[in-house]
Amino acid sequence: MRRMIAFVFLLLLLAVSFPASVHSSAPAKYHPDDGYHQYIRWIGAAREAARQRYPNASMVDLLYVGCKSEWPSPKQFVYKFWMREAGREFGVYVTVDTADSPKRAHASLVERADALIPAYGRWGRYAADATKGRYPDAEIRGYKPFGCSCLSKQASRQAFRFWIVRGGRNEVLLVSVDYDVRTGKPLSVAFEPFRGF
Repeated sequence: MRRMIAFVFLLLLLAVSFPASVHSSAPAKYHPDDGYHQYIRWIGAAREAARQRYPNASMVDLLYVGCKSEWPSPKQFVYKFWMREAGREFGVYVTVDTADSPKRAHASLVERADALIPAYGRWGRYAADATKGRYPDAEIRGYKPFGCSCLSKQASRQAFRFWIVRGGRNEVLLVSVDYDVRTGKPLSVAFEPFRGF
């Protein structure tokens, strides 16, 4: 009986210490400009463009690829839809030019692709290589785009959130890549600890 009471007490202690919901490094509240939620505003325009281009296809999955912000153009968000039509699956990249409101945004480019288009993942791969160089002992578990911004007429920034494991400890890093918009060459990479767990 004592073992049973001790076991129940231990379970209650664990339940209080670790809530049932899974914690992520996402902000607690929605804010459209925080990097994590920026892409949500433009999904409708991207989805509609893909449906118009392929009206008989069904959408299987969606991936937010990233954004691009270069002066004087509006910010662009890129999505990849996985679609199925007549028993065949294929990818569709949709680039959305933003406006003042999601209702006025429009898709500037819709590309069908049966494979990855390398240009879309360029800065993410660069950030991953830089993270491996900065933290050679760390294992990269994954990363996601975390916003973009125009720094000047000549420079823009792409930001990514990386989940790494280093020394048995999980960490989330914010990795920012600044690059020259004319030459496409990286200018700098910054690493900012975001959260450890």
